[in-house]
This record gives sequence, structure tokens and C-alpha cells, in this order.
Amino acid sequence: MDLELFKERTRHFKLQTQVLLTDVQSAFDSQNMKKYVTPKVDSFNWEYYHTLEDIYQWMSDLAVQNPERVELRTIGQSVEGRDIQAVLIKKEKGKANVIIDGGMHGNEWISTVFVTFLIKRLVYAKGEDDILYDLANKYHWYLIPVVNPDGFDYSIKHDRLWRKNRRIFSTGEGVDLNRNFEHNFGKYGTSANVKDDNYGGTEPFSEPESKALAGFITSKRDRLKFYISFHAYGQKIIIPYDDRVQHVENFSEMDNYAKQAILRMYRLNGVKYGVGTIYDTLGLRASGSSTTWVKKNFKTKYVITFLLRDNGSYGYALPNEQIRPTCEETLQGLVELMTARPRRIRSDLFNAAQKPGNTIKS
Repeated sequence: MDLELFKERTRHFKLQTQVLLTDVQSAFDSQNMKKYVTPKVDSFNWEYYHTLEDIYQWMSDLAVQNPERVELRTIGQSVEGRDIQAVLIKKEKGKANVIIDGGMHGNEWISTVFVTFLIKRLVYAKGEDDILYDLANKYHWYLIPVVNPDGFDYSIKHDRLWRKNRRIFSTGEGVDLNRNFEHNFGKYGTSANVKDDNYGGTEPFSEPESKALAGFITSKRDRLKFYISFHAYGQKIIIPYDDRVQHVENFSEMDNYAKQAILRMYRLNGVKYGVGTIYDTLGLRASGSSTTWVKKNFKTKYVITFLLRDNGSYGYALPNEQIRPTCEETLQGLVELMTARPRRIRSDLFNAAQKPGNTIKS
């Protein structure tokens, strides 16, 4: 459809429109990557995006150079046979577990970037950040930067907007991994059409990536205190359950902690976040998400989805100059969330820091 015809039809149906990006391809092209120089772990920085190969090489080098702190584990393989790798920040036995993941959707590059940023800050927290160092020593940290390595690689080399994994069907390609977990599978916010971005697969855990993540989480379930999944975009903190309208279980507690995190992020960079269930914040329900599956099956106390920058102006084309600010503010929000205690939130302060709902997918 050409631009003039599009404008004519929007006028006909009395639809309001707003131009966010005049040249989306140029915005994607400006998302620069920088080659990692192995084994110089300090050459991996957060002013650029990185390829899957460089992320994995950096993780390997980090483990080799910090054997007392870092262990690299493979939790499974993708459809195309790529490893799904996790970093363990080692601590003595008896500590509770924290599982962090990113890159479940191929096109959400900033989620993968943040998890690598968090790995680096946890490993080198001593002498740099006392609060983060305390958290690093309080838990076993398991961090999975790229749950969907095939989709991430494909989005870099072939289709910047590729969201799903790379399962090939006779009628289409790919499964949305965050609709492939087993809870109310296929009921809300998902599609049975393989051509759709939110196609949930033929059955729960039909995909090796979701099955691998679920198996890994299950193996840590007894001491799992936090499960936090990072996505993009929309600037939201999402509290389970994704398939419900009602607020249940410890929603009020999590809402209070999330608001404290949002205020801390706002004070740092002026970024505005919303908080609530996916229905509260996005006006929809979703089945088959990893966070709802964890919350339902294991009653894990603290389960959260972060939707990182931005609010739609750039979307998946988030420019390089926003990478480090996003990582810094998200780290501050995460630390606040994990160390928060119940307290009264002044509505006037929070209203200034809160972003209203919109319609971004998670």
C-alpha cells in the first residue's frame, strides 16, 4: 500500500496516525555491532550490539579468566543445533537461586544486551558496587542471555524483525517461544496460524528451546526465589498471571516492589515505566508464557517480566546511544526490586514516573 492511499483510508475511517520513524530501515542500519576481540573480555562493551558468536566467545573467555566465580553451562540445543548457554555466578551451597533470561524473541536485542551487562557487573561487583556485590554473594545466579539463539542469529543476518525460533513447517516458519509453555496453552494472545508472529506451536513444549529452559528451571525449582525474564519493548514491569484479569497471590507485594524499582529508574534517567499484569498494562491476556508457567507450577515467590526501552518511538530499532542508559537504569531497577521492603509509595511521585498502557507484544 502506498503512503497516499494509506492516508486516505485512515481519514476515511477517522483514525489518528503519528509518524514515529520516517525511515525504519535506516534506523535498523544504524544499530551498529562491534567485533569482540578474544580473549580481551574488556573489549566487549555496551555501546554496541554483538553477534551470537561474539556473545558466546565472551562468555567462554569470562569463565576461563574467572574460574573461581564463573561457570559456563549448556542447558540444551536449539532447533538448528546451537547451544543454549547459561552463566553460573558461583557461590557456596545452600543459597537460593535466581534465574535470569533474555533473548527469547530474536528481534529483542536489548534484552540480550542487558543480561550480558548484568553478568559483567555481577562478576566484577567487588569494590565497584557494594549492594550488587551483596546480592551476588547472596544467591546462585543463573543467567541465560539468548534463549532463542537461532532466532537471534537470523534477526541479525536475514530479517531484523524476526521474533520466533527457526522451526520450519510446510506452511510457514517459527514458533513464538513465549507462547509455547504449558499453562492454558493456545487460549489467549496466541495464534494457531504458523505464519503469525505469536504462533504458539503444535503443543506445549513442542520446541527444544522452551523445553530446555523449562527443564533447567525445574531442576532449580526447590530453591528458586527469583525468576526474571527480560523482553522488549514497552517500558513495563509485568506481574503474573499473564492469562488472568484478576490480581492474585502476592500481586500487591510485587506491585509495591516494582513501583519502588520504577521510581529508582526514573530518578536515574527520567525513564517512565508502567506496572501491573499484562492485562493492566497492555490490555490483553496471553497463554503459554514462561513467567506464568513458573509462577503457576512452582509457586516461585518473585516472578517478573521486564519490557525494556523504548516506548515505541524506535521500538526494536533502539539506537546504540540508548544501550548503556537502558542497561544502567535496568540494573538499578533490578537491584531495587530485589532489595525492596514494603513501604508506602507517594502517588504524586509515582504518577510522574509511570508510563500509561499501550499495545506492545511481550
